Amino acid sequence: MKPNLLKLLTFLFVFFGNLANAQVIWEESFSVSEKGVWGDENGSTIHKNFEGVTKWTLDFSNISVARADDYAKTVSTGGGRFECRDINGEAIWRSIEIDISAYNKVYIQLSASETGSGANEQTKYLKAFYKLNEGEEILFETNGENHGNWGSNLAEQKDLAGQKLQIVVYINNHYSADKVILDEIIVLAEEKPLEPIYPGEVLISEVLFNPFSDGNDYVEIYNNSDKQIPVNQLYLASRDNNLELTQIYSLFGERFVFQPESYLALTKDTNGVFPFFTIECSDCFLQMGKFPSFNNDADYVVLLNSELQVIDEFFYTDKLHAPLLADEEGISLERISFTTETNNINNWHSASTQSGYGTPGYQNSQFKNENTTELLVTFEPESFSPNSDGYNDEYKIRYQLDKAGYLANITIFDTAGRFVMQLAKNDILGTSGTFSWNGENETGQRQNLGVYVVVVEVFDLQGNIHRYKDGVVLTDILE
Repeated sequence: MKPNLLKLLTFLFVFFGNLANAQVIWEESFSVSEKGVWGDENGSTIHKNFEGVTKWTLDFSNISVARADDYAKTVSTGGGRFECRDINGEAIWRSIEIDISAYNKVYIQLSASETGSGANEQTKYLKAFYKLNEGEEILFETNGENHGNWGSNLAEQKDLAGQKLQIVVYINNHYSADKVILDEIIVLAEEKPLEPIYPGEVLISEVLFNPFSDGNDYVEIYNNSDKQIPVNQLYLASRDNNLELTQIYSLFGERFVFQPESYLALTKDTNGVFPFFTIECSDCFLQMGKFPSFNNDADYVVLLNSELQVIDEFFYTDKLHAPLLADEEGISLERISFTTETNNINNWHSASTQSGYGTPGYQNSQFKNENTTELLVTFEPESFSPNSDGYNDEYKIRYQLDKAGYLANITIFDTAGRFVMQLAKNDILGTSGTFSWNGENETGQRQNLGVYVVVVEVFDLQGNIHRYKDGVVLTDILE
């Protein structure tokens, strides 16, 4: 056992009282050698190799290495460590941002050592800092600064708490016969006590149950609470013909914090989702080891807590889709409101045409803004010039709706009444959105300068029709 690790374990008995309460949440022992930068015999070239390095980065912009044996890199000595030899400047080692939101009493320890006789404190040092929540760098409270001939120290910082942690180490060594060494970085913590997850705190937000033939189902959930929720305390399930819970699968095998007022899309394989939809947040996806098989016509989507109590449940049928859809394959059902009961049939609607018929991992196209009480359609600008100069390159039709369930036809004519472009034809609208015209017809041909007439028809299946008309000048299209 390495001396540093033995000292760490001894410290843990004192600091945490009981080893069972502490766990390693991040570590780096530099076991893979030859990762970093080194010089060349020509005295000017810097070689680098960071392939496969995912846990840290190195800023070497302020160093110079004149020979092949001058370097700032990992070596195999002692089972692996990071060394700086004659780098003539300051290298900055940074860890990735470490998620500590689920932990208390976060403790950091790293080994800072040196060899050789160089004693100049200005050109031979190792300084250890930490950053919380992307804030300022703060020096470790124990052995954060190490200068000259300090030998070997354990730099330590304890009792940290926050959302994100980053470790930053500044290293300098001006001597060809000396080495400054960074090794055995360990972050430990106590897991925060888990709060119960109650019904209504996590809600089912969107379901794709009839994907394309080479796609995958997904279920989107929403954290409707003001607390961070460990995803591994949630389970996704269905019901059998006797309405008994079946296919009960944990969302995640490791701790993953679900932030308040955020979305999380669950699926078996993102490769069966990403190619078919606009993905605004790839980090808002979670691939489950096992995923329930939901029927294409009707089924139950059930969300459970760690006690296997139902916290939300949605019984869907394909009859909830918009009636005018010719084919429901690849179209998700979206929840309209988080304040309306989940199984209210008026609280679900097909995703909009403009969204690509699904919004996994972000706000639903059919999400209702409670402050919008009337239908509003606006047009801008009065004239536009699609010449890619960044100013009024497109004509935009914006809408806000008082409810889900509207469809739209948008047609453009010239002043002689001749058809130019159909921007929308029985398109399912979201509760808000924008249509754009770039001055071309349906074959992609640029239109002549002049005045064009835009006719918008917004309607629902109850026979309510709203018509709008606008004139727009197409100008300066020639480059």
